[in-house]
Amino acid sequence: MTPFWFDMSDLWIGTFFYGIYLALFCICIYILLRRPHNLGNIVLLVTAVVLFTLSTVLAVLNLILGSGEIDNLNIPFDHLEAAGNIIYGVNNIVADGLVIYRCYSIWEQNIYVVILPIILLVLTSVFGVDLRLPSSPFFALSFATNVLVTALTAGRIWWLYRKAQVYLKADVKHRYLSAIGITVESGVLYSATVLAYLILGAIPGAEIVQGPIFQMLTQVMGIAPTLIIVRVGLGVNVQTSSRDTSTDLEKGRSF
Repeated sequence: MTPFWFDMSDLWIGTFFYGIYLALFCICIYILLRRPHNLGNIVLLVTAVVLFTLSTVLAVLNLILGSGEIDNLNIPFDHLEAAGNIIYGVNNIVADGLVIYRCYSIWEQNIYVVILPIILLVLTSVFGVDLRLPSSPFFALSFATNVLVTALTAGRIWWLYRKAQVYLKADVKHRYLSAIGITVESGVLYSATVLAYLILGAIPGAEIVQGPIFQMLTQVMGIAPTLIIVRVGLGVNVQTSSRDTSTDLEKGRSF
């Protein structure tokens, strides 16, 4: 592949996934603005806006850098790339922080469950913001964090479902299964992309493909948690269902 088409592929892939994210973000904002303005929905709204804003900045930087490479423009490439890497690291902190918080909530505010994910997030943040450090540990830690949090969250929902399915109504069962599905789908979406990036970086001669994968990552990082926000905004979550489960279990024991 010539340098021209390589730069064009970066632009196309980054712009394509940004378009998907833009549509999803509009749906997300529409849903959240129609929800009650309580603290939980405000947190989701602010998080969604922050994630999309940072991803938009990354998309703009991608266009500037790509256009500069194609047209041989005299722009400060090093400074813009450094800024993009820092913004990517910050976006990762926000995205991972959201899924860790959701895991914490589903585990009924059990801080011990999320101690390891928080430690991994801190280490990931250090490697993501400090540009003097190698990037591979950053992506590896981010991958580990997402896999762990996805497993903890989905596992907790599945355990609650198995424990109380005898007492649950059909609509509540559907809510549990939907919550498991969106948790796994969102986790796999980002984790699989990060894993592909790491594998390509380890294969001699395949590093050139990492560029387009990275452009995909800059948007998928925001798409995955925004999918969760949309589903939570639609009421597809198990925090309310957990309370219903406790009530149903108590009723079941009374018979």
